Amino acid sequence: MATFRYRTTSLILSAALAASLCACSSGGAESISTNPHASETPATEPPATSTETTTETTSVDFITEPSTTTSLADTDFVRIVEGVDPQMMNADYWISEEDNEILMDADQIAAFNYANRVHQKTGDGVQMPYFDEFEDTLDGDILKAFLNENAGMAPDDPSEYYLNGSKTTQEYWDKLIELSNIGGVGDKVEVRFGFSVKRMTLRLFPTEDRVIKNNSNELFDYMLYAECMPYMPLVVLHESLDGEYLYVSFDSYAAWVRKDAVALCKDRKEWTARQNPANWLTVTAREIRLGDDPYAESLRDLVLPMGTKMELIPVSEAPSVINKRSTYGNYIVKVPTRGSDGYIKDEYTLIPISDNVTIGYLPLTPANVVRQAFKLLGDRYGWGGDLRANDCTGITREIYRCFGVLLPRVGQSDSKGIYKVDMSNMSTDEKLAVIKDLAPGSLISFPGHMTIYLGTVDGIPYVISATGTYVAPAPGSNDAIHPYTVIVSSLYVRTTSLKTWLDVSKTALTLKPEE
Repeated sequence: MATFRYRTTSLILSAALAASLCACSSGGAESISTNPHASETPATEPPATSTETTTETTSVDFITEPSTTTSLADTDFVRIVEGVDPQMMNADYWISEEDNEILMDADQIAAFNYANRVHQKTGDGVQMPYFDEFEDTLDGDILKAFLNENAGMAPDDPSEYYLNGSKTTQEYWDKLIELSNIGGVGDKVEVRFGFSVKRMTLRLFPTEDRVIKNNSNELFDYMLYAECMPYMPLVVLHESLDGEYLYVSFDSYAAWVRKDAVALCKDRKEWTARQNPANWLTVTAREIRLGDDPYAESLRDLVLPMGTKMELIPVSEAPSVINKRSTYGNYIVKVPTRGSDGYIKDEYTLIPISDNVTIGYLPLTPANVVRQAFKLLGDRYGWGGDLRANDCTGITREIYRCFGVLLPRVGQSDSKGIYKVDMSNMSTDEKLAVIKDLAPGSLISFPGHMTIYLGTVDGIPYVISATGTYVAPAPGSNDAIHPYTVIVSSLYVRTTSLKTWLDVSKTALTLKPEE
């Protein structure tokens, strides 16, 4: 097993940090249950559900991400977690020259992605094909098993769940099950291939209703299954009774999404080709918002989150004027939109070269991972990709997509083919020794949470993560704090069970092949 030895930074700190516990599931990576609520651990915070990735493996020349050096956080105006020095709020504080080492090249990343494909699985063990192995038809009994498991998520006591401030009824849930159209599934299901065309959320049932358990927290929508990001490949397996929703499968989860978020390909061959364009542009900003275009209503108010991949058109092959605009000073990308017939209608659009994007993927280096993570610092926490934000495993997927790495939505700590240490049975000192030698940008996980390692200062390891809930370290109050934000903290912060993150940490991994 490879060993990485990175420097630690010396800085006298007054205290260890405040803590957090985000509701992120960390189940097995190979077999993923379709039930996003099956392992709810915090009483008030549901766990995150499954995830999206793509299957891009084309090799291109890497572009190095520029430095993100910024001024120190002004604590007169920016609140930071206890014990975090203002300098620590700057990505470059954690980066040294040796952190520019390439951890994986394009071929190694492709091999990693293939080794970590996900078999979606019901609680009864019924499995979908691997995402890249869907054929033109699917056994109807497989689809029925997944839809019936969703139907089983209707609560035994509807009065515990609220819609628009009022208790739900059995009639309400029965109607949603009826809309799922399980009776309309035949012996053989026609599989259609397509792409998402906007950011939305996937749903447990075919509805946009936000249903809240115990009417306690509007940030946790019971109907939410996972995020739907723009321009991700998917397969369409079923349609709701009212024709408004499609049951779709991404690479590691399947659920309902509004039909207007999906554009179909003519066949599987086109679908495969579109996943591997000769050139592409990757969004490396927190997000990019396209301006309104009266000549392209399908792109109005479109938000492109970190990791979005778009086909990039060379100037020699692109029009010089797009929608009455000269293309000077812009990248020209071709993106899929949904035509009136439901099939892909390609649109050219312009991405200013001043935007934070890169041609191809960023090189996978510790420095670049940390810089990408800090672009999300202070972003809101969005459970399962809700609220146009993301949770702890969600942000790691967005970050690593910038390098072409396809982390699963659930079970990232079980990834194969990388440098990984099981810390479950280690003492505190043993864990600290392992963590100190990790590359910045490595992942440290424990049940319910995933963090991105930054470095060790005066023996204290620090991380950045999307955090729902934490308890300040002892001595002091044991009351839970709810940042719902991407924060920098140490591993001496506590969970709601009053154990430090260091004590409960189980796995440390760096995306570099074992030697």
